Amino acid sequence: MQRDMIYWILQDITREEKDAPMDDAYPRAVMEMTVTWGDCDIAGIHYYARTFDWFTNARMHLMAVYGVPYIKTFFEQGLSLPVLKAECEFKRMLRPEEKIKVDTELSELTRTRAKFTYKIYKESGELACAGATYHAFVDPAAGAPINAKKKHPALWDRLMALWPVFERAE
Repeated sequence: MQRDMIYWILQDITREEKDAPMDDAYPRAVMEMTVTWGDCDIAGIHYYARTFDWFTNARMHLMAVYGVPYIKTFFEQGLSLPVLKAECEFKRMLRPEEKIKVDTELSELTRTRAKFTYKIYKESGELACAGATYHAFVDPAAGAPINAKKKHPALWDRLMALWPVFERAE
């Protein structure tokens, strides 16, 4: 009985955290878009896998907003950020021609990893989806994880200057 009660309390805490607005202390960007028919399944409901494409687009949008576009700043410099884990909780259906906002936050950044958090809102402001992607800094030529601060010190210094909130995490 007590174990069940603890489980439900933890579930409520997790639900509250996912529904809470994003923290303004962390790098954030909002990408607006319209759900297309190609984003949907035969029933006209957005296909779950497309959500992860939207996460990718929103993540790249966030980086561009802060002046560190992914391809130029990372990929062309021999650094990639592959996804280690992706998760999403679906709360409301999305249909073709609906206007949505993908609110993206870089919520964790260490020398070896990054975490992006996403919230997708309907035009009404209702939360439709909440999720996260977890990434590692990788040298694509070697196919191995790296310490970004050691391998790319100028880039790391630039990121810390842009986002000093992560200096504490070093």
